[in-house]
Order: sequence, then C-alpha cells, then structure tokens
Amino acid sequence: MSDTIPERTDTVLNTVLSWSQNRPLWQRDALRRIVLGGYPDEDSLREILALCKKEHGDQTVTLTAQSLTTDHLPVDPGAGESVSLGKIENVVGVNQLANGQTLEFEKSGLTIVYGQNGTGKSGYTRILKNACRSRHAGEIMPDVYNASPSGTASGELTIFRAEGASEVISWKNGDDPAEILSAITVFDREAASVHVQKKNEVWFRPFGLDIPDDLAGVCQDIKMRLTTEKETLEEKRNEAFASPIWSSRSALGKSLSALSHDTDIAAITPKAPFSQTDEARLAKLNADLAQDPAVAARAQRDYATQLDLLETYLKRIEQAFSVEAIQLLNAHKKSADDARGAANTAASGAFLGSALEGVGESVWRALWESARVYSKVAQNDGVEFPPTSGDVCVLCHQSIDKKAAERMHGFEGFIKKDTDTKAAEAERILQQAEERFRAIAVHINKASAPYRSLKSSHFALARRVLRYIASARRVQRQTLAILRGKVVSKPQKMLAPVADLVRREAEKIRAYAASLDDAYEGAAREVVLDELADLQDSKQRPELLDIATKEVARLATLKQIDDCLRETATTAITRLGNEIADNLITPRMRDRFQQEIVKLAGSRVRVEVVRSGGRFGSPQYEVKLYANQKAKVHDVLSEGEQTCVALASYLAELANASHHSALVFDDPVSSLDHRWRSKVAKRLASEAGVRQVVVFTHDMIFVNDLAQLAAERNTPVALAHLTRGQDVVGIVNKDLPWTASSIRDRIDKLEKAAREAKRLFEAHNDEGYKVAVASLYNRLRATWERALEDIVFANVIMRHRDYINTKDLKRVVALEERDVQIFQSGFKKCCDFVDAHDPSRGHDPEPPEPDGIMRDIQMLKDWSEALRGKMNGVA
Repeated sequence: MSDTIPERTDTVLNTVLSWSQNRPLWQRDALRRIVLGGYPDEDSLREILALCKKEHGDQTVTLTAQSLTTDHLPVDPGAGESVSLGKIENVVGVNQLANGQTLEFEKSGLTIVYGQNGTGKSGYTRILKNACRSRHAGEIMPDVYNASPSGTASGELTIFRAEGASEVISWKNGDDPAEILSAITVFDREAASVHVQKKNEVWFRPFGLDIPDDLAGVCQDIKMRLTTEKETLEEKRNEAFASPIWSSRSALGKSLSALSHDTDIAAITPKAPFSQTDEARLAKLNADLAQDPAVAARAQRDYATQLDLLETYLKRIEQAFSVEAIQLLNAHKKSADDARGAANTAASGAFLGSALEGVGESVWRALWESARVYSKVAQNDGVEFPPTSGDVCVLCHQSIDKKAAERMHGFEGFIKKDTDTKAAEAERILQQAEERFRAIAVHINKASAPYRSLKSSHFALARRVLRYIASARRVQRQTLAILRGKVVSKPQKMLAPVADLVRREAEKIRAYAASLDDAYEGAAREVVLDELADLQDSKQRPELLDIATKEVARLATLKQIDDCLRETATTAITRLGNEIADNLITPRMRDRFQQEIVKLAGSRVRVEVVRSGGRFGSPQYEVKLYANQKAKVHDVLSEGEQTCVALASYLAELANASHHSALVFDDPVSSLDHRWRSKVAKRLASEAGVRQVVVFTHDMIFVNDLAQLAAERNTPVALAHLTRGQDVVGIVNKDLPWTASSIRDRIDKLEKAAREAKRLFEAHNDEGYKVAVASLYNRLRATWERALEDIVFANVIMRHRDYINTKDLKRVVALEERDVQIFQSGFKKCCDFVDAHDPSRGHDPEPPEPDGIMRDIQMLKDWSEALRGKMNGVA
C-alpha cells in the first residue's frame, strides 16, 4: 500500500485528503470524524475499531466506513467572498432553549450576545459548533428536566453571502451540515490551537497540523485496544494444548497439535464414528499391552504413588478445614466465652462494692489461695480462713470488722462456686483445640516432591492444588484471628476440594502405565501403539473437535487482530505531518503569528514559534521566549497569556484564507485577567471592521470594552442578552440588560414604562399606578446617575474598568452651570418619589400624572442630547 505524499497541494486539508486516498478505509473514516469534529469520542473510537476489524474479515460488523471527501472539508467560498450569519430561529430540542426565539446578528460588524451562566449561551454556541466549523463540537442533549423531551435537535440558520443574497439553511443534529456553513469558524477554549503537552512547555499546533497528530492518537488508541483484546485471547487458550488429552501418535492428535487460523475442521474429522467394534478392539489392545510392564510403566506408577501421598495430605487439610471443623472451633470459642461470662457475672456479685480493680481474676485467685495456706502455718494451731468478725488478720495483723468479714466470706463463696472452674475448663478445651489447629502445617513444601512432578505433567491441576493450599493458609490465619477475638470483616471460604482431582489424575497415570506394558517388540509395538492412540482419540472425538473448533476461531481472531495491528503503525502519518510542516506552515504563517501576538499582548509576551519534535513524531511548534530559550515557558506564561497565544494562532491561520467569513467566539476571555481582556477586545473590535464577528460572553466589562471600541471605529454593533424563564433558558432580548444599557436605550425603556403606567392610571388602578410610578422614578434616578458617568464625564472614568480614558477628558469642559441645575432638579424630583429610606408616616406624596412623568423623562432626554452636542463640539 502506498503512502506517498503529493508534491504540491494548496492547503493542509487538501494535502490530508490526497494522502488519505491510499490509506485503509477505517483510517479514512477516522480522518472524516477528525476534520468534522476533532478527536473522536469513546463511541466513535469503538466504531473505528469495529471498522478496522471489518476490513480484515469480521463479518459481525454492520457499520459502513465513510471516507473523507471534499464534501467534508471547510468550504472556501472564493476570493473576496464571505459568508455571514443572519439569525438563528425555530430551535427545537436543544438543551433547555426556549422555542419560538430568534437570535439575530449584525451581518457586517460586531454582534455581542451577553448572558450570565445558565441563560442559554452554551445551547446557541453548540448549534453553531455543530453546524459550522469547530474543532470540538460538543454533544447536544435534549432538556433533561423534561419528562418527554422533544425529538432530534433542529433549527434554522439564515446566512448572507458577500453580494447580499440571503439563504435559510435547515440544521438537524446528526445530519451532515451544509457545506457553506463550514466557512464560518467557532473559537472557544477547547478549539484553541495551543495545547500544554508537557509540564514545562507550550506547544503551538497550527490548524490542520493537528489532524495527523489526532490520527496518530487514534492509531495508538486502536493499537492499545487491540493489544488488550489479543492478551485476553491468548489467555483463553484451552489448557488441553499445554497438557494434551490426546495422543501425539493419532492422526487427530497430530492435527490438533498443528492447528492454525485457516484449518478446515471437516478435513481433520475422522471419517467413521466410534463404534462398538472399535470399543471391543480398544479393550483388547489395552488388555494385551497390560501383560508385560516396562520400566516406563514402573516410573508412571511411582509417580501415581506420589500423587497418592499428595491426595492423603490434601484430604487431611480438607477434613481439618471443613465447614464442620471450623464450626466446632467456633463452638469451643463460644463455650469458653459464655463460661467466662458466667464466671464474671458471679464475680461481679461476689465483689460488689469492691474499690479494687482485678478482683476475681486469676492473679487475685492465686493471692487468695496463698493467704489461705499462710493462715494455716502462721500459728501452730492454725487460724480459721477466711477470718470472722473480731479475729486478727494474719496478713495485716489488724482486727477484722463486720463488713470486712462479710466481704471476705463473699470472696470465699465465689471461690467455692464452680462457674470459674467451668470457665477455666472450657478455656482449656479451646486452647487445646486451637493449638491442634495451629499445629496443622499448611504449605506446599509439605508435598513438594509430588507437587513438582504434578507441575511438570499437569500444570493446571498443580495450580489448583497450590491455590487450594493457599486458601487453606488464609482460612487458618483468619480462623486463629477470630479465636483471638479479632473481627474479620470479610472472612474467606475454602476453595473447592482438589483431593479427588488428584486421585483421578493418579488413576489416569496408572492407566497410562498399564498401556505401556506391551507384549510386542519393535515395529509391531509401534503399530499397536498407533492403533491404540487412534482408537482412544476417536472415542473422545466430540470433545476434541469442539476444542479444535474453538481454537481455530481463536486463532482466526488473533490473525485478524495482528493484521489490524500492522495498520496502526504511525510512520506514514509522521511523514505526512513532516511534509505539511515543511511545505505548508510557511515563514509567512509564523510572521503572521508574530504580528497577532504583538496585537494581543504587546511587548508583555515576547515569544516566537520554533519547529520542534512532537507526539508520535508528528511535528509541533514550540513557543519559546526571546530572552531565554531555555526558560520553562509554562512557568512564565499565565493562563491568560497562553490564551492570547491561542487567539494569535487562530487568527494567523484565518489570515491564509481567501475569504472573510464570520468568526464566532464563545467566551474568549473566560479565563483572562484584566490585563489581557482589553487587548482581546481591541483585537476583536478591529477584526469586526473587516468581517462579521459574533461574541458570546458572560463578562459585562468585556461587553462594554467591545461595544465602545467598535463604536470608536464606526463599526455596526448589535447587542442582545439572554435570560431564563420559568422552565426554559435562552430567551432573547434585544440590547443589553438594564444595568448595561446606554442612556438612549434606558430613556426608550422609561418611555415604554411610562405608557404602561398611563394605562393603569386610565383604568383607575391607583395602587398599581403608584407602584409603577415608584419603580419608574427609581430607574429614572439611576439613569440620571449613569448620565454623570457616560455623558458629564464622557466615560473618562467608568466603574470596574481597569483604565482611564484620558483622551476624552477635554470634553468635560463643556459642562455649564445651567446643566448642573437641570441635573439637580431632575435628580431631586426622582428622589421625592423613591423610597430610598423608610419614609415617615406622614410622608405619602401623590404620584405625578402621566403627562408629568413624560415631561420628567423628556427633561433627561433633552438635557443629555444637548450636553452631548456641546461635548461633541469641543475641539
């Protein structure tokens, strides 16, 4: 199979497509998935593996490979042409997005879609990622909170071509998207072309160059899965091939010993079935061969005798560790515990009130008996023990009072009772049983000679014997632990007995020894032995053919896996990556990257792109510091700076396109600090001057920066924000939320609110009108305050912005005394109708009538427009 790379192609993707024509179908299918959606997910990898197996004969696979074609490559509309988004509407079945919404875009400038977390931004961006070009489209799910979610996700996208013609494209999740949409690209953190491949370095991966890298990764993944399957299959080889149950003399036995993946089972099947005549002949041969024992037969019998010893040893373990034996030990333990409990109970009664610890225990008993003996020899005539009231204690030589005498007689009563004696006896029985159990030698060395012989002749049975003895050792340890009072959380049980298996093996060995006893000499003996072998294997033909059938199937699968493994080599893919890097990632591309990084980060990020090695030999470009090539870039660049590098690479790649189609950015500053946010805003606003740019973001400061920078360039700007409903998200609102709206937008909203209040007034809904007016004047007062920031101070200083716009400071001089007076008047009137603090009980002003409200709004409108006009006239 050839993997030669064409000498000249125009683009990275065309190079990949041409190269893929001579690759296996499963790799061509993998390339299609990579180009359309980035590195395959787990389900896709399983399908690619199945396609690889199908290509090598797995007839159980019903999938069909879909090769990479020109239809899957991003469309280049042609020089000077571009494609822009008009709107998204009629969305159904996408997350919790509300139905009936229309999200419109400014087709020749900047569109900013603002939304807090959980308002539906991800839903709309996932539609664009699936319909347009994105390295990581992500999964679109239905509304998980809906008991009966809608069917397949779908929607309609309106696009505009360069000449202004519009087109409505129906999109359905899972279907191949329209080709023209691939001209629109979506950027987010996952689609960035910068990846941290090592802890201390940052690697730059130009778009398209990661395709060979991803294909190599797929090959490595497929190789790993195939290797795991191969290891599993190799372990499933029937143990009969290690210890054959057939004869190497028989025709069937020879075939079984030479099985391969293409063995024809029908060809090795004996022609005639085993008959009664064959059975009689087999019995006669065995009888004849058993008449004269040979030396070999004696050796086999000696081996069988060794197995008898092993059987005896295993039987002893089997009896000692049987369920009944363990239960008896536990019964001794329980009896001893119960007896000792009874003795302790008796002691508690006898020693009630004693202040000393240990009274009644064995040490105390020994002391008590010593006192008894001493009392007898302390005086010639002896002393009564224990002493009674009024006697003198022979130990302390003090008079015994009544209470002491009662206590000592209670002690003596405890001694005379038999509860402690019974406890001691039960403990003695337990101790003897435990010692006998402990003395059982459980180790394979106790049967080393027969075990070694068994291991060489029947490895599987030897392994079972070893495991059985090991389980006995574990049971012995845990049983002794239980007898010592320890708690064993998960007690293990003995494995199934193996003594009978050993006995049967010994019987088989003896039968085999008998078959070696031959009354014939030389060639005659060989003929008889061959006939005997054929009859013996013919008799077990069903079992042997079943083993053979499964083994051939196993070998065929192993052959299939080996064939697949050969195609996972990445050498050809490495050559492709090197060819792309050398011929297509040109100095112009690197220069453009440098221009972009300067625009985004200025002199703060002084980096360059240097050709370096890469994963599986796929080339990469390493980001190095100009000042110190050996510095660890990852330790120097912050996450925000790395994102600037990602944006620089993304924009540099787009510079090579012959068109200026729309760019969509999904939260491009989600992880940036303020130092980089303004730089990114400036760059995107600049790009919106030459093509459509759509930005989804939750950062209001970023929104303000984008909108202001676009306005300074006279770039058309469309604003929208998304909100949540009761059970849905993604409700589209034109402009921005109230807190982010401009003065003009706020005045427009206030006029609409005044008209709504007028309807309440005309309906004589006094209370509703009063509440509406209070809310309206609260917003009107806030707008007067915002006017100070936006108009009076010309946005020189803005709250939460990280810089001062000094170039507009000169416009502030346009403010006159009359402007101040109007502001104070309008602001004061708002305060009269807003309860910023709890009012007095006597303060309950009547709200103004609707005409008065409109005049107050008009005052703000006239004042702001007039002041703007004067400021704009400042040179």
